[in-house]
Amino acid sequence: MPITFAVPPAGVAAALAETLPQLGRSAAIEMRAPAITEAAGRFALGDQLNVARNLEEVAASDAIATPVYVLGLDQLIAGNVAAGAKLALWAHIMPTNAGAVSAEVSAADTKFAQISNGIAIGRFRNAVTRMATEEAVEGGADGEVAQLRIPALQLTLLWLRKAGADSFEPLEVSSPALEVGRHYSEKELVAALHDEAQARAAGQGDG
Repeated sequence: MPITFAVPPAGVAAALAETLPQLGRSAAIEMRAPAITEAAGRFALGDQLNVARNLEEVAASDAIATPVYVLGLDQLIAGNVAAGAKLALWAHIMPTNAGAVSAEVSAADTKFAQISNGIAIGRFRNAVTRMATEEAVEGGADGEVAQLRIPALQLTLLWLRKAGADSFEPLEVSSPALEVGRHYSEKELVAALHDEAQARAAGQGDG
């Protein structure tokens, strides 16, 4: 099975088209975050947005769509990463001349949630682009592309979902136990983060 992209629910693109163009016209945003201004205007395309359906389309697409899952400390400590993560958002990641931007809606009601251009977003798109190159050259890996966020530990990971063989690539980390760009199995991820998660859950990991 090749690497695939999940299909967002109906209404996601329309929700972004309704909200973002007006947001992008904000003088404050235009001054401080030109990438967001550029992306916000392009999201006006709505359902006409060219969203990649597979790796071959990534380079020429307007955006990549991906589900965003959130994992709590209790599930991490219990070793339930794949089973314990909850779908929270749908993100459309768009490249711009000033870096990649992620526009996100709530998975519960497809209402606009946030738009940002943090470092993890650029790394996510770069990782997917790299996958496309590897797939073309040597067959690459397989699975469905998603994001995993562990808010309590300030972690964002690219999650390649494959039953029984999930792979996690840290994109933004605050933990010394993880290395950006390295691929971890579910068992390896739990082992690396278990002590830190327990300390944070007990209120001992602050500061």
